[in-house]
This record gives sequence, C-alpha cells and structure tokens, in this order.
Amino acid sequence: MRKAGQRVLLLLLLPLLLLSFAGREAAAAGSGAGRIIMDNQELSLPQGIRLENVNGSVMIPIRVVVENLGFEVLWEQTTKKVTVQQDGKTVQLAVGSKTAEADGVTLMLNAAPKQNGGTVLVPIRFVSEQFGLKVGWDNSDKTVYLSGGQAGGTMPSADPLPAATPSPQPVATATPQPAAVPSATPVQTAVTGQDDDIAAGPASTPIPGSAGNVAVTPQVLGAVFSENRLIVAAAGGAKPAVSRLSSPDRIIVDFAGASFASDFVGSLPGVAPNGTPQGKLEVTGYPLVTEVRYALFSTSPSTVRFVIQTVGNQPYQLSTDESTGLVTIDLNAVNNGSAPAAGTGGSGKPVVVLDAGHGGKQPGAVSPNGKLEKDVNFAVAGKVGALLAQDGKVEVVYTRTTDLTLGLADRVKIAEAAKANLFISIHGNSLDVTYPNRDKINGSETYYSRTESLPLAQVLHKHLVAGTGFKDNGVRSKSLHVTRETSMPAVLLEIGYLTNPGNEAAMFTETLQNNLANELVAGIYEYLGL
Repeated sequence: MRKAGQRVLLLLLLPLLLLSFAGREAAAAGSGAGRIIMDNQELSLPQGIRLENVNGSVMIPIRVVVENLGFEVLWEQTTKKVTVQQDGKTVQLAVGSKTAEADGVTLMLNAAPKQNGGTVLVPIRFVSEQFGLKVGWDNSDKTVYLSGGQAGGTMPSADPLPAATPSPQPVATATPQPAAVPSATPVQTAVTGQDDDIAAGPASTPIPGSAGNVAVTPQVLGAVFSENRLIVAAAGGAKPAVSRLSSPDRIIVDFAGASFASDFVGSLPGVAPNGTPQGKLEVTGYPLVTEVRYALFSTSPSTVRFVIQTVGNQPYQLSTDESTGLVTIDLNAVNNGSAPAAGTGGSGKPVVVLDAGHGGKQPGAVSPNGKLEKDVNFAVAGKVGALLAQDGKVEVVYTRTTDLTLGLADRVKIAEAAKANLFISIHGNSLDVTYPNRDKINGSETYYSRTESLPLAQVLHKHLVAGTGFKDNGVRSKSLHVTRETSMPAVLLEIGYLTNPGNEAAMFTETLQNNLANELVAGIYEYLGL
C-alpha cells in the first residue's frame, strides 16, 4: 500500500516539476488552428488565425490576450508598432523586430512578432514575462493555457514547454492535475544557533503506525522549487516544522522522524557518504532565493531537512494537504503591506542596490559590432560593488551576480527586501536602425521617475559624465519601472550609446569602466554624506 500511495503522490508531484518550466516556448504548434484557454475560459481567435510555430516559439495573437485582461492596445499602421498600456505600464513592440520596450527598457524576444492580416502574433514567453501569466502548452490538442488573468483561475495540467534541462517523465500515461493545496496553520519551531549542515548517518527505523501492527515509515518522496514555492511530496505521516536562521537568512524545513524514499525525486541530486540523497533544487530565475538544498540532517531521530537560502528575511506561508501529502512553502506571501524602512541594513550601514541592466536571454542593446549591453552593465556594476565592499562604508546588494534573466518587478523586489537606501540601475543606450544618423548620437544621461530621486540623479550624473568623458546629455525624468516602483531614491544611468562607434569602443575598455566605477563610488558617498 505504501508503494501505491507513493506512486500517487509522485504522479501529483511530477506535473509540478514539468510545469515549473511552463514559461518556455513549445517546440511545435502543429497544423490545427489551436485554442487559448485563460483562467478556465476559452478565448475567441480571430477568423482565419492559427497558433503558429516560428523557430520553435509558439506565437499567439496579442490582441486576444491583452484585451481579455483589460489592457489598451494601440496599432500604428505606418510603423507597424503595437503599444500596450495598463496602469501606467507601457510595452511596445514592432512587426519583424526581435526587440521590444517595456517602460523604456529594451527587451529581446525569442522570435520577432509577425503580422497576419490585421492581427499581430507574439511569442508566448513575451506574454508570460510582461503580463505575469503562467503558461502551459498541451501539444496533443494544440492548446495554450494561460493562468493569472483573474482571481480564482486554475490552469489544467498540460504538456510542458521544452526546458533547457530534461524533465522526468510521469510513470502513467494519463496526466493528473496537481491537487489544490489548502491553507493550514504552520508548525513553528524556535531554533537558536542551530547549524544546518549535513549530518551523515543511517536512515531511521520504521515508526509504528496506528493501523493494526503495520509499521509506517515517514518518507520524503520528492521535491521541486517552482513559481517561488518549495513543494515537497511526503508520505507515512511526515510532518514539517519550519524555522528561521540568519547570517545568511534562510528558512529551515524539517521532517523529523522521516527518511528519503529509495526513489526520491529531486533536481541536481547527489549522494551523501552514508548513501542517502543530498543535493540542491533548481532555482534559476528566482532572484530572492539564492539556493535550496536538502539532506538527511540527523539520524537520531532521522530528520530530512530542506534549507531555503533567501535574500533578506522573506515572508512565507506553510500549507499542507493531508490527503495527498503535499507540503508547500510559499514565498509569494506578503508582509503587512507597509513600505520597508530605508536607512540601514543589518550591519547598521546604508544599503546600496546595484542593478546591472538586462542579463541572460535579454542582452539589451546590441552594437553594430555585436557587443552586448548586458556585458558592460554587469562589468561596471561589479567594479562599483567591489570598491564599495573594499571601503566597507555601505552594504552592497546586487540584483544579479550571474548572467541571469531577471524581470523588472524582481529587481524592485530585491531592493525592497533589502530595505535599500539607494537603487542604481546601470545601462547602455542605443538607437533603432531606422533612426536618422544614429551613429552620430552619443553621450551620457541619467533618468529618474519620482521627485525625491532628483537629488540623487543630479549628484550621480555629475560623476557619471566625469567617469565616461562623454557628452553631457543631462538629467531626465521618465516613467521607468525600476525607478518608478521602488520606494527609495532610484536612478537609471545610461553610460553611453552602443550605436555610436566612439562611445562603444570606450565603454568596453577597462580604463573607462574603472574610471566610471571610481566616480560612481565618489557620487554615492557624496549623496550619503560619507
């Protein structure tokens, strides 16, 4: 019976493993017209429109989706541009162009939008990333599932969109739906000074169950980190206890009395010296979570431990489903809604967030010589951070420390979670190929959105121009997501133009980057009075 129950739970867990990659494009759209289901309701496709596959990306009509979400869609016939607006957010894209703009920030699309009659088709990924939708693809009937457009919608189980790493396959031909996880009261355990290192030892002995004389062993069957949630499949009465540790901040989830199932399902697996599983779960793309690891923490009693290492003290909600054994630690929980108190970090020092613009699959501007904006952004942010860390006058928080694809909202969340004093986003500029004499336009400029950010913009712009030696294009006000939605003084620095040969050549040199880093550090200290 234990094995049968285990298989049921694994079948419930595996669709979640598969759907964790649901934002990626489907490999094919097939020959049928296809369907779009959003929050359990089928959307009407314009007559004669089919879902199309372009270079491995499933393309859907943008007007159908955004109008069902209540967004305003504008079409410019002469320029072939689509503008989508809602609650101050503006997204622009053009037929035939693989670049789009979201609140003035350039984004790279996997496939260029295309026009079919009076309808513009865009990749699923673009819809997912810009409008906060969960996306699934059922290849059997060519159906796109979108969830998140309204409260209460659920997304049926669907075939996963292809991922970069192989996903395990279900052991049954039918694909069950993930069970709903009702809210439950968390089991809290106070832990003071406890280490979360791995302790090797034998697995636990069976714990007697309540049914007759049958021994029931609490087991952890599998785990996945998906949509900012840790989801664990457990059996045999395994109960979670959740606690917090600091330095670094982490959430500890213990299953006391439990051991790993012999066929435990997890990503990035490893084996401890005692033969039990240990390893990490894939968390790529979740900027507020740096790592999720698991191991047999104790042998007396046997304790399976999951450690969620976070950026800052992240709120969470624990829920369990007794009928399925699924345990969820949801990091999408919110605090009391108040803005974080900017001033000092845990060390008592001011907190400076350095945001290297773009990254991962969003290279930003691309120069005529093929140089990528994301590379110079990352290099300068790293040099500024290194100098600040060396001086030790402030705490430095990076929005990304690798070549990571990171959404605008996630960058804001990192700054808010860090209770930052300053937010500085570093970018390179460019002009569209159709812009007259675009190679002649050059210079440095600084953007801010809120009035309280103007003094920071003025101070840093002075040092920006001194560091680059480029033309002074001034301080400008513009509604950009990262400078608008942050609650602390925030600026976006445009170092120079990648489409200008002189700016581009200098921007990628160590000399300019080092000079600029020193100037920006001086500007930060000047503004903070350090």
